[in-house]
Amino acid sequence: MSAANHAEQVSHAVEAVSGLNGQSALTLVLMTVGAIAMPSLAKRIAIPVAVAEILFGFMIGASGFDLAGDPNNPFIRFLSDLGFAFFLFLAGLEIDFLDIENRLRELILPFVLSTLAFGLSMEIANLLQLGIWVGLALGATSVPLLLAVVREMKLNDSPLGKQMISIAAMGELVTIFLLSAVEIQAVSDGDPKKMLFGFFLLASLVFIAIVGASLLRILNWWRPTLFKQMTRHDDPSEFGIRVGFAMMFTFIGLSILAKVEPFLGAFVAGAILAFVIRDKGALEHKLASMAYGFFVPIFFIHVGMRLEITLELLTHNFAEILLLVGIMFIAKFIPSLLLIFRKMTFKQITATCSLLAAPLTLVIAIMELGLHNGAVTQDMSAKVITAGILASLIFPSIARTFLKGSLPSKSEKVFVEEAHH
Repeated sequence: MSAANHAEQVSHAVEAVSGLNGQSALTLVLMTVGAIAMPSLAKRIAIPVAVAEILFGFMIGASGFDLAGDPNNPFIRFLSDLGFAFFLFLAGLEIDFLDIENRLRELILPFVLSTLAFGLSMEIANLLQLGIWVGLALGATSVPLLLAVVREMKLNDSPLGKQMISIAAMGELVTIFLLSAVEIQAVSDGDPKKMLFGFFLLASLVFIAIVGASLLRILNWWRPTLFKQMTRHDDPSEFGIRVGFAMMFTFIGLSILAKVEPFLGAFVAGAILAFVIRDKGALEHKLASMAYGFFVPIFFIHVGMRLEITLELLTHNFAEILLLVGIMFIAKFIPSLLLIFRKMTFKQITATCSLLAAPLTLVIAIMELGLHNGAVTQDMSAKVITAGILASLIFPSIARTFLKGSLPSKSEKVFVEEAHH
């Protein structure tokens, strides 16, 4: 090991230890209080929990009351990055491969809609000179908010609800793969050889993931008791949690070796686990409880702490922020008119697009990666995240209004209940 490398390692170690100080402890206490209080507050004022956590972080951050310390404190940053990795890991774990295999043909239209939505958002972003990362954020689709509203309206067992969930799930998959491609383009800096090599490394990572998933499926068939232990609710050794962590960090490491954004490796790890273990049992619940109980809220609060949203930014750029909100909806709405061929009404299409146009969690993820790569300025990130927050506040209410007429009748509810029994 060279003296320079040794000195650099010592510097990182000293920096990490110096991150554990009184100020970081106070910041962690404030963030923990926010993680505890925000879910109840969000429920009372009917806003997504992630929005409440970001607003709390903003209030305690430098742009608010400046109660917390430096948001770039190494210790706090580590917890936030771990929360981000957990968030993408769970996004992969939530993929229902059994449903995908059973309804493969039905996913063709959702794939077409997601691809067209991205094409439209990228074209609009190009015309407005907003950049490829902003175009990706404006066309992004995620499952959590749509799924929450569909369940709240008790539509998850209806054909409409299943169609909406399929579109959101496919959109999230397309978003992740496009994010990988944009990441490679950013790292290659326009060099065709570097870009080709980057895609080769990405393909190698996908190949390793497919081979690993296939081998684990064979092992699951050969040693089912081992995998049953992973999904047991009362396993004292918590073997499943250990395997989940091991896979997440392994693929983060492989992503680093493949020169792909490390956090995307966490998504791949979650997807592999979902592919291998179709009946995830208590494992998904345990991992989600750990992540959404602490690490993911810390990430969202940390995002709020680093937001530089000033009164001047809002007053001078409010029209631009509203334009971004409008693009989020238009990019989903125009392609979704094809759903008329699936016998969806105009109100149902509008409701679906409203929920697809509020992908706050993925908007934040994309802006985070854009900032990491130096491709997005802090100012632009603040505008896009503000637009995402507004979309998450406005669009779910619109969707609920339009979906009221689609609620299953009493006779349909009885039929569904009897089918379940």
